[in-house]
Amino acid sequence: MIKFQCVVQEGCIPELIRPDLEQAISRISLEILGNDQGPVDISWSEIPKGFGFRGGEPSTSSLVRGQIPDGCDTETRKELLINLSRSWYDISGTTEEELVISARDMSWQG
Repeated sequence: MIKFQCVVQEGCIPELIRPDLEQAISRISLEILGNDQGPVDISWSEIPKGFGFRGGEPSTSSLVRGQIPDGCDTETRKELLINLSRSWYDISGTTEEELVISARDMSWQG
């Protein structure tokens, strides 16, 4: 199983585009990691306005935290993260400064 938790700031990633983001996350994950690693589970958390700040200003950043099957090599993980990032930017219109994305091994307990 592959899991992603998307933590977004209220008003920054509209509900209307979230299905497109989910579809892209699922498609890219299965293409790169393999269909046999699915399904892909995606959850959303929204930080209310006034609760998220960066540099003393209201934050527009999103955090996309992935859990992927153990043993993914560095090049595959890099390919996954680059493709997920590019897709997120294309769909949401956000910039590199507004996205933090990670993918840890499922068994990692940090």
